[in-house]
Amino acid sequence: MLEGTTAGRPEGVTFKDEMDHIGDHNGEITMERVRKRKRVTPQQDAEQHICLKIDKAGLEERFINLHKGRGVFATEDFRKGDFVLEYRGNLLKQDSPLDLRHYDDTEAVFLFDFKWKGKSYCLDASVEDKSLGRLVNDDNKKPNCKMKTIGIGGMPHLCLFAIKDITPGEEVTYNYGNADWPWRKQVRQHIMDN
Repeated sequence: MLEGTTAGRPEGVTFKDEMDHIGDHNGEITMERVRKRKRVTPQQDAEQHICLKIDKAGLEERFINLHKGRGVFATEDFRKGDFVLEYRGNLLKQDSPLDLRHYDDTEAVFLFDFKWKGKSYCLDASVEDKSLGRLVNDDNKKPNCKMKTIGIGGMPHLCLFAIKDITPGEEVTYNYGNADWPWRKQVRQHIMDN
């Protein structure tokens, strides 16, 4: 096929989008057509994973230590701006303050309060459901992700996006906000003691 012709190609696909791959398989020469794939935008990637209710490949859960517990680590590269994970759980609309008496200290850290379209919500991820988003740890000094709200079907979804490149073996983290979390006090005390 000559460059510039469109015969045999889907509309909008140019010669540069295609390349012919010639290979020798057991003495036979074969030809297969390989098409250049379009990169999915981070927003589209997030929407796909939200709709499928699955975690993205390239991440794994690891036990860190008794102080931190578990965390999420990259097994593949993530580029700045990439969708990384959804923070999934039970979405509660907060018409009135949440009664925290139903949560012990270990469960309360999985509650994420946020506003979306002028309304207050709480995402309760306190139930162990095998999703990785609920295991991403706090880093208020040098986080590598940021939480953003994505609307799908009129409902908010909390998603982590990389704010810098993340390499395999690196822990995925984000800043939980300005609250005085107990583990931040423990880290400050540990630093002062040493």
